[in-house]
Amino acid sequence: METAALLVLSFFGLLNLFIFQRFKKPLLPMVLALLVSLFVFFLSPALGLLVFLLGQTLAFYQAGKR
Repeated sequence: METAALLVLSFFGLLNLFIFQRFKKPLLPMVLALLVSLFVFFLSPALGLLVFLLGQTLAFYQAGKR
């Protein structure tokens, strides 16, 4: 179960990085959100997915303001 969650987290993280790169948005917030969520995922998978969703949402919000 954790493997499937990690694959989903990685897939959507890389997809979002591709989208940010394609639309010339700053990648640093997205990369930081992905790294923090992966770190937290190994501590607690459910909390890691929650941090991933929150981090991606904040990164998209910040990118939309620019």
